[in-house]
Amino acid sequence: MNDSLEKRPGQEHPVSVYGANLPSVETRESLPEFEDSADLRDYLEIILRRKWLILTFLFAVFMTVLVVSLSMKPVFRASGRLEMSPRFPKVTKFEDITGGQMFFTRDFVQTQVKLLQSGALAQRVLRKMNLLETDPARSREAKAEGLIERFRKSLSESLQFGKAVEKTPDPSIASLKKEKGMQSWVGGNLEVHPERDTTLVNVSFSSTDPAQARDFVNTLIQEFISWQMDKRMDAASSAKQQLEKQLEVVRIQLERAESNLNAFAQKSGIVSLSSNLNLIYHQLEEVNKALTVSQTERIGKESVYLQSLKSGVSALPIVVESQMLQKLRADYVALAGQYQEMYTIFKDDYPKLKTLKARMVDIEKQIKEEENRMQHSLKNDYLASLKKEEALQKEAEEKKNLAMELNDRATQFKILEREVETSKLIHQSLLERSKEIDANVGTELGNIQVVEYASLPLSPYKPDVRRNLLLAIVIGLIGGIGISFFLEYLDNTVKRVDEITDRFHIPVLGVLPLVENEDLHDLDSLVKTRPKSSFAESIRTAKVSIQLSSPVDQPPRTFLITSTSAAEGKSAISSNLALAFAGSDEKVLLIDADLRKPRLHKVFSNGRGSKQKGLSQLLSGICNVGETIQTTGTPNLFFIPSGPIPPNPAELLASNRMRDILKTLGESFDRVILDAPPAVGFADVLVLGNYVNGVILVSILGHTHREALRMFRRSLYNVRGNLLGCLVNKLNVGHHLGGYYYKYYKYYHYYYQQAYGSPPESLPEHPPQERA
Repeated sequence: MNDSLEKRPGQEHPVSVYGANLPSVETRESLPEFEDSADLRDYLEIILRRKWLILTFLFAVFMTVLVVSLSMKPVFRASGRLEMSPRFPKVTKFEDITGGQMFFTRDFVQTQVKLLQSGALAQRVLRKMNLLETDPARSREAKAEGLIERFRKSLSESLQFGKAVEKTPDPSIASLKKEKGMQSWVGGNLEVHPERDTTLVNVSFSSTDPAQARDFVNTLIQEFISWQMDKRMDAASSAKQQLEKQLEVVRIQLERAESNLNAFAQKSGIVSLSSNLNLIYHQLEEVNKALTVSQTERIGKESVYLQSLKSGVSALPIVVESQMLQKLRADYVALAGQYQEMYTIFKDDYPKLKTLKARMVDIEKQIKEEENRMQHSLKNDYLASLKKEEALQKEAEEKKNLAMELNDRATQFKILEREVETSKLIHQSLLERSKEIDANVGTELGNIQVVEYASLPLSPYKPDVRRNLLLAIVIGLIGGIGISFFLEYLDNTVKRVDEITDRFHIPVLGVLPLVENEDLHDLDSLVKTRPKSSFAESIRTAKVSIQLSSPVDQPPRTFLITSTSAAEGKSAISSNLALAFAGSDEKVLLIDADLRKPRLHKVFSNGRGSKQKGLSQLLSGICNVGETIQTTGTPNLFFIPSGPIPPNPAELLASNRMRDILKTLGESFDRVILDAPPAVGFADVLVLGNYVNGVILVSILGHTHREALRMFRRSLYNVRGNLLGCLVNKLNVGHHLGGYYYKYYKYYHYYYQQAYGSPPESLPEHPPQERA
């Protein structure tokens, strides 16, 4: 056994510690926010996964609605129809003030609908039909109590049990309560609604007695028309009394208005205002026209003058068009040309040059004087036009004040005159209307006509069992799907493979399918017992991913396998990976580093059980490495069990002895695989993660929590551990990968048929269905 620990040439690879780890995907920057977007396939997956919850909720809603619908008493509805005519009762002749057709179609019909639903009209109908004595709300409707109503009453009686018996109420109060109860019964069964874009109103009443429903609608229509006529008669009587009072007031106002008009005309000396006003208005118009022309001239001259001050007069049209300035400038240009020609030959003190220079200065002075003269002329023109404008404006203001004074007098006179005319018209109109009321009371037709009376309903309108059941199906499906999505929202587990890479930036080294039931007893050694199975093929694929996860010159010789929680299959994956590496002619050592709940000794115990020497005794110094390494019966595969469970697993694993042992074993074996306990809750993985070349995490979709995965990644990063990647275990590939895995089945079915002459052992003709 000691010979197996000898170092082979060319295979010395020291264990990397404290910053010497292999490259990993860990970064010091914070992870970006993951966009948890979903497509239609994700929604269908949620619905299929929770289909039994949806169907259960649908069945419960459907049965509840069915039982309630069948237990309800049939209810009949009778309907009548009214037409609201746009003819209004005429109390005065000022029809235009009350509004036109728009007022009727929008407000009037709604007012009539509210009147049809009023308690006063319901009281008239109840008395007309003698329903206050029979109390149908307690007699007939009591027979229509369904299951829900009986349950409500029984519950109310049980809550009232044990209370003291109240005193007999006052008869008047009891009668009032009875009337209020009857009005509530009517309001709950009466429906009044106008038809859209028409002046028709439908009146419906529901009852378990079809005859009662018909009679109530017809009585309501008749009483409503009678009620409107009564209100019209009362309104006419009140209007006549009010008109008589208004006639007396208007007569007094008319006399006072005539007296005020005569007094104002005498005081102001007004005989005819039209001639004086026309003369003043004409003079004011002429002055305003002259003022407008003057303002236009002043503005033009002002703009020219201001332009001359701002940029000089040399650019103004008047200067440019001046023949004198044009001649002076032409002479100046000619002299300047001669001066330039001679200046190139002679010096400044040459007499002819001096003469030319003097003539140029003289012409330039003449040009300046002429421009100053023109600018002064522009200023004088501007000031003259300004004084003219001010004079015209003063005269216009005087004419305006005179016209306003005359206009005020005329306005006051017209107001008094109009007041007199208005008082005369009102007095005459009220007098005529007072006589019309006496002659026309009771002769005007009403504005509400009956289109059709209610007939006897032959069939009930509710409960509509078919409609209720259809609504139950819709509500059940919507509610079930809503509950499913809500539960899915509360589920904080990882649900997709790409979520591990996109959300947590952990590379996926492999996907291990869900093992068939007949293979569960050989789960720890499927690579050896069933090498053609899909699980074994996935293990070999994961092995290649682990080999390629690091550079070729620095392969991961020592690595541990862990998971965020228990029962995620890390021990089975550890043993199968060890078998896969051993099958590739690599010398592999499998160490059961789970010192809390070990399991691999049951697979590789060789009949010695828990009495065998293992890792805990090795770390305690009770035995050496050679005494703990066992053969497994598989070539190139060796095993170190966990040994007896110690009271301080984390302290033993964190010792320097563990680091030295791993370093020695890494130099003696091609691969050293450690099966570690779950990472969350124990410090063992964090301790060992610093001693090995890499850490492999095992996760299960729908089982591994996101927070546990995030905590594991952060904790491993804090201790400078190297996370090689993640292995997704127990994946129902037929469910999660859909059509892709179907093509995978077809491809490997053909591959094994060609390679081995028979189909693969664990690949049936069709992909497996989802198992509960």
